[in-house]
Amino acid sequence: MLPHLRHFLCAGAMVGSAMLSSAHEQTIQERLGYPAEAKLLIIHGDDIGMSHAHNAATFAAMEKGVVTSASVMMPTPWVLEVVDYAKAHPEADIGVHLTLTSEWKYYKSGPMAGKDTVPSLVTPEGVFHDNVPDYAAAAALDEIEKEVRIQIDHALELGIDVTHLDGHMGVMTARDDIKALFLKLGHEYQLPLRVHSHAGESVSDADLKALFDNYEAGLTSIHGAPTSAYPAGMADHYDRVLRELKPGLNMIVLHVAFDGPEMQAITVDHPFWGAQWRQIDYDWATAPETKRIIDEEGIILIDHREVRDKLFSPHADH
Repeated sequence: MLPHLRHFLCAGAMVGSAMLSSAHEQTIQERLGYPAEAKLLIIHGDDIGMSHAHNAATFAAMEKGVVTSASVMMPTPWVLEVVDYAKAHPEADIGVHLTLTSEWKYYKSGPMAGKDTVPSLVTPEGVFHDNVPDYAAAAALDEIEKEVRIQIDHALELGIDVTHLDGHMGVMTARDDIKALFLKLGHEYQLPLRVHSHAGESVSDADLKALFDNYEAGLTSIHGAPTSAYPAGMADHYDRVLRELKPGLNMIVLHVAFDGPEMQAITVDHPFWGAQWRQIDYDWATAPETKRIIDEEGIILIDHREVRDKLFSPHADH
């Protein structure tokens, strides 16, 4: 058994928890108060905090479009704009996008804990690794925990009503011991995680697999545009996802920003998930056609706050 998992189980995380259930007698949509046939959808904007163009576009897509939730990268430079927005718009659904990699050519971020405190998380330049394999090969679990706790706690200290946790570039699911840590953090902070209902299929540890298999808020499906759809086919891909959506709790992951000098400089030499990609996401999220398809298909848009408040103690009304 993984060390972090042993501690998690010994602490009684499975006992009496609203987050985990040994047998799901109801579907996720029924546990959220909807009919079994309900097609629930969270449309999520990743990466707020990384730039003004990203913040402005995501906030606009939340107010005028179909984006229902977003998550902030706490080590990035435009976080305080997110904090101000969250205070001015307390209804805004904002989680923490746990950040342990920095993929761009010149635009870099590093650990909030300080490079000397978490040396396994940084390159010789003192910044996060630019890819997940290098990060996963080097990162010490205790240093990951130290850094992500600082990110979560700082968001809370700044006044963000954190509604959920997810990981930038999949950093919180890169190894089984990190996955166990991710579940532990979700339980401790009583926040939903971005976890697919079939996440346990890729886990070798039997106890960890059981935790994932019984995760209370597992997503029925998670969708994003594949690189093969870029650029011309992205909107069609998202439309097809809407048309084919099944009952359950589903998610579409977007990266919403305005394509201009700021984002072009940040994403230079990085066309996938770059400035144009993010503008396409914004255009789709604010297009009247997108809203029309959602209505036609009977899709119910929800956010993480609803999931948190209905399923996770102390937020849940039991």
